[in-house]
Amino acid sequence: MQVSSQEWISKRAYTLWESEGHPHGRDADHWEQAKHEYALMENTRATKPATRKKSDVKDIAAQEAAKPKVSARKNGKK
Repeated sequence: MQVSSQEWISKRAYTLWESEGHPHGRDADHWEQAKHEYALMENTRATKPATRKKSDVKDIAAQEAAKPKVSARKNGKK
C-alpha cells in the first residue's frame, strides 16, 4: 500500500506536534519540517547508491579495527 506524499507529511507533522507536547500555533512549523523530511527521504530513495573503491573499503575496515571494543557486563555485575 503506497501512501501519498500529503498523507505522509500530515501524519509526520501530527507526530511532531505530539512529540512536542501539543503546542498551539506551531502547525506551520511542523508541516514545513515534515515536508523537508519527506523531500530528504524521496531524494535519498531516488539517488543511485554510492559505489566504493577497494581502497575506500580497506580504509573503512582499518578504522573499524582501530575502534576500542566495548565489553558487555554479564548479569549486571560490576
